[in-house]
Amino acid sequence: MRTMPRDTVDDSRRTPDQGGLDDLLYGVRVSLWVRWFLLLAWLLQFNYRPNFAHPAYLPTTLFAVSVLAYNAYVHYRVLSGRPVTWRWALALSILDVTMITSGIVVSGSGFQNTFFVLYYPTLAMFAAVFTSARLSFAGATVVAVGYAAMSLLLEPGVDFDIKEEKVLFTRIVVMYGVVGAVNLVSRFERIRRREAVQRERELQRERIGLSQTMHDTIAQSTYMIGIGIETAIELADAREDEDRDGLRAKLYATHALSKATAWELRHPIDIGPIFEGRELSRVLSSHAATFATITSISTELVQSGREPPLPTVTRRLLFSIAHNAMTNAFRHAQAGKVTISLDFEDEGLRMSISDDGVGLPEGYAERGHGFRNMQTDAERLGGRLEVVLGDPGRGTTVTCVVPYDTHGGGT
Repeated sequence: MRTMPRDTVDDSRRTPDQGGLDDLLYGVRVSLWVRWFLLLAWLLQFNYRPNFAHPAYLPTTLFAVSVLAYNAYVHYRVLSGRPVTWRWALALSILDVTMITSGIVVSGSGFQNTFFVLYYPTLAMFAAVFTSARLSFAGATVVAVGYAAMSLLLEPGVDFDIKEEKVLFTRIVVMYGVVGAVNLVSRFERIRRREAVQRERELQRERIGLSQTMHDTIAQSTYMIGIGIETAIELADAREDEDRDGLRAKLYATHALSKATAWELRHPIDIGPIFEGRELSRVLSSHAATFATITSISTELVQSGREPPLPTVTRRLLFSIAHNAMTNAFRHAQAGKVTISLDFEDEGLRMSISDDGVGLPEGYAERGHGFRNMQTDAERLGGRLEVVLGDPGRGTTVTCVVPYDTHGGGT
């Protein structure tokens, strides 16, 4: 008995637990924006009525500008989807503390310097990035010890006669309080994000199970019904009685309906590997082979460039766009050939579905939901949908262009 094809699960493409990396990236994103504000405010204050004669003024200013440049580079890596490890984040925090400490030393006002307040948001950013309580409080201790040493050693230092040591104690306690508060909030947010991820994974497992169940039951039955109708058509063709033409017409109409139904069932079935982590190109290649089997329309997939890791939502929506375009080619275009093109470029991807059918009628976009759904899916991806019509009877090309950084991150 013939059965519809289905790819085996590719375990090598399963998504590992990205919880820790996701938490780090989330904290880095927040800290980068906060750092922009603090760095600019620091430079403004440092260069307001500055002491140009101080030998450390120029080196400190250049150092602050270099921190700005480094922050810009890390921000670029995050926005472009390039990997950012804990080392990058740690280097930023070290540069923050070094810059603030330099500002306190260069100002020459010792314990009376107000630059110390910048330690608080710096420690808050550190606690948001490194959510470990031990690591966060260790960082706070290093800063607190360094600040206490400067307060005692730099002139004018802590005046014990007027009990300024109490002020120093309060400032240090606030450092620990800020770290503790941010750490608790970050932990709460981390738990919420991981619970959301777990719910999404459970939903994906249900989708995968549903696609497998449909493949093993409904789709197989529909496919076998189509084969049975083909056999009935052959028997009807061999008849010579007066009911032959009417019977053949009904069988052909039923056969067309069974093929259309079998193809529509392939969307929830063939999308299963998307949630298993399979590459878009592999899923579409299998989908194209199934399309050719069901519709008898010659179909091929052409790929250029190497497919980068794409988020699940990106692969899912692109698959749906391709399926809808292929459905239109099958139902309305009377196509003899369909070509799926995947072009993976430096800044984004381009997916085109072309057919050699009769083209589209006027007002096609307002008819049915197919093109509206494709347009909506393309907009959700931050991309655009293009429909190019050939000369009458010369085919149609549906193209979706999507930038990579719109849905950055893992699956």
